Amino acid sequence: MLLSFLEWVLHLQSPLTWLFFILGAMMGSFYNVCIYRIPRRIFFAEARSICPSCGQPIPFWHNIPILSWIFLRGRARCCGARISVQYVLVEIITALLFPTVYWIFPFVMSWESGLVIDSPEMMRCFHALAFTSLLLICSVIDFEHQIIPDVLSIPMIVVTPLVVYLHPDLDWKSALFGVLIGGGSLYTVAWLYYLVRRDYGLGMGDVKLLAAIGGWLGYQSILTTVFWGSILGSLVGLGVIIFKRKLDLKIRLPFGPFLSIAAVSYLLFGQFLAEYLITF
Repeated sequence: MLLSFLEWVLHLQSPLTWLFFILGAMMGSFYNVCIYRIPRRIFFAEARSICPSCGQPIPFWHNIPILSWIFLRGRARCCGARISVQYVLVEIITALLFPTVYWIFPFVMSWESGLVIDSPEMMRCFHALAFTSLLLICSVIDFEHQIIPDVLSIPMIVVTPLVVYLHPDLDWKSALFGVLIGGGSLYTVAWLYYLVRRDYGLGMGDVKLLAAIGGWLGYQSILTTVFWGSILGSLVGLGVIIFKRKLDLKIRLPFGPFLSIAAVSYLLFGQFLAEYLITF
């Protein structure tokens, strides 16, 4: 249910909102480490953050989420190399995402006797935070490298039984069919595309990602996710063609980020997306 303006104002006054904002910014900094190291297979190579240009260790006061990039004006203090804006964007997106998830799944209630924790709502919130975080990491990696690492997508599929066990609303049938329909539908599309065009229109990373989405959200999410992901991807592709002023039907755009945006939107605002889908 969408929040009213008054509810937004009340949430902004809550200390928990700012706690989740700070936590999100900190986690965004860690996600940047994942985004940089996982596709390069150097995740455990260094315990501390190092400058990718000169290899010098980065002191913690130069690694404060969001603020460090602003104060350093987007350049490394050690060698003056430009720091990609991607780092601060990931931190800002995560800092905004965490309190938004909490607003949609508020598990702390205030009563006269004190604060009360709503356990089922807390599990929904933690599930949404983990799900959106993993998809954010996958999306940025896919944008940068045109891959979705198996080390992210396959574990998401493997832990589906644990997600079902902990989530108060997800059931085994919904999750199992979600994995099968999600992975199977994209795999079929990819195979048919190859038979017609003799080219790979979709990667297996997309197939495994949609299987993971189906497992975490249930098979009910597949149609809406694919539909809105395809619409968004088509609009962005059209925008790229217009920007380049060249009709190129072989422009390659990663599909994973669009699937991720649609899946996160379904999780947070599912009933509204489904209603619009029915009207088409």
